[in-house]
Amino acid sequence: MDIRKTIADDMAAFENWGKNSRIEERTCRPIEDGKRLPSSTEVHSLTFIMEGFEEPVGKFTYFDHNPRNRSCEFGYTINPRYRGQGLGGQMIASCIDHVFKDTELDLNKLYCQTAEFNIPSVKILEKLGLNRDGVLREHHELDGKLWNDLVYSVLRAEWENK
Repeated sequence: MDIRKTIADDMAAFENWGKNSRIEERTCRPIEDGKRLPSSTEVHSLTFIMEGFEEPVGKFTYFDHNPRNRSCEFGYTINPRYRGQGLGGQMIASCIDHVFKDTELDLNKLYCQTAEFNIPSVKILEKLGLNRDGVLREHHELDGKLWNDLVYSVLRAEWENK
């Protein structure tokens, strides 16, 4: 057995292999003209503000929109001045509502990942009822140590029925 770098002849063989199945069976990514499209590079940000606060309370971003499976990844951060006051959960819930109501996106699922060491983030996601879908083992480097990342998601129907 041997391994080599892929050459042009190999690529032709790989293309022939694909003729035995539909591309939709081999990828969940968007497809156009029989080819898998690259991930979207668009990033959308929402700013969470509250009356009586001098600065924004937090930022919610959503990205990697996949129109084929109607999903989007999201991330968030809370202004350090306002952490530990329950505002993160309010922000995330409001932003999830906002994104699920966006009829242009027409999402079925939102998902995110957070480092296992980020206990406040883990608690917020679990309190909001997001499902822990999996663990990306030793996926997050911090100060020379590799930590697990936890993957969470929520389906539109779950969110609407909670």
